[in-house]
Amino acid sequence: MIAPHQGEAVIIEAAEWAERLDDDPSDATRVRFEDWRAHAAHAAAFAAVAEARTMSAALADHPEMLALRHAAVARIALAREPRRAAPWMLAAAACAAVVAPIAWLRLADDTTTTGQAAQIAEAPVYRTATGQRLMVTLTDGSRLTLDTDSRVRIAYSNAERRLVLERGQALFEVAKHQRRPFVVTAGSQSVTAHGTAFDIRLDPGAVRVALVEGLVSVASKGGHAKPVAMVPDDVLTASAGGVSLRHVPGIGLALSSWSEGRLVFEDTTLRHAVAEMNRYGTPRIALADTQAGDVRISGSFRTGEIQPFLDALQMGFPVTVARSADGITIATKNNFGRGFGV
Repeated sequence: MIAPHQGEAVIIEAAEWAERLDDDPSDATRVRFEDWRAHAAHAAAFAAVAEARTMSAALADHPEMLALRHAAVARIALAREPRRAAPWMLAAAACAAVVAPIAWLRLADDTTTTGQAAQIAEAPVYRTATGQRLMVTLTDGSRLTLDTDSRVRIAYSNAERRLVLERGQALFEVAKHQRRPFVVTAGSQSVTAHGTAFDIRLDPGAVRVALVEGLVSVASKGGHAKPVAMVPDDVLTASAGGVSLRHVPGIGLALSSWSEGRLVFEDTTLRHAVAEMNRYGTPRIALADTQAGDVRISGSFRTGEIQPFLDALQMGFPVTVARSADGITIATKNNFGRGFGV
């Protein structure tokens, strides 16, 4: 348990040490940690964090725990860039609020300003590592699915259901019949939806929104242009060069197929397909020449399963595949005709 004399600052420091040891278990880090833990209050705080961590892991997916975890930060606005906070830390904070005399992450009272509240608690953050996929049911019943190497920050309030895609790609399936608007910010774009499903991908210098069902409007943050209304199978791309909108039947499901563990390519360049496959882990694939990258392919492949992808290329396309200690290289076959779909 977290004893009253420990204080919130020491508990937070202990939690940060737990995260640091996970990220960097080197001898140098361990020596610094042991020096810190030599203080009796620090040792007690770290023991409390370890206990809360174990408890939160066991209860993290329980509906009441999910609701409590989000309620603890429901009024926190996006006033500053958050520190790195793992989901277990947020769950542990919720546990502490229930089982301990002092909660080191607590709800600010009605008189607390946004800036002060941000110093007391942080918005929940969900993240995935390379090759991982994560599905989360939010407190209003909406569902969030994160693709590989992605990060989303949640900041629900009494006025709106706001999320921020800070990295990667995510599918948002919005609960219907809600009073508060559902707003997702990604890069320079803000997407407002009502009972809908849409996919957002944040790339360096560009944001792509693909609408699967329902209706959304997309507006540039700080801009004066009229928001763009989208219908199913619309794809909006925003970059420094401007905003483009195209409509392709079936593209909404195709671009969000990763949420079911599939990548769908329809007359796509091999260059693009290889880049997509590489997002999901090693061994990495490289293209030996421009001609190989220009080959156009069609097919459906499981994310993270490279071998079936390579087998299909060798069987049906004018390329060869070579493996080495550095990874996989695809090159154009000499004197071979254009490939065909699989």
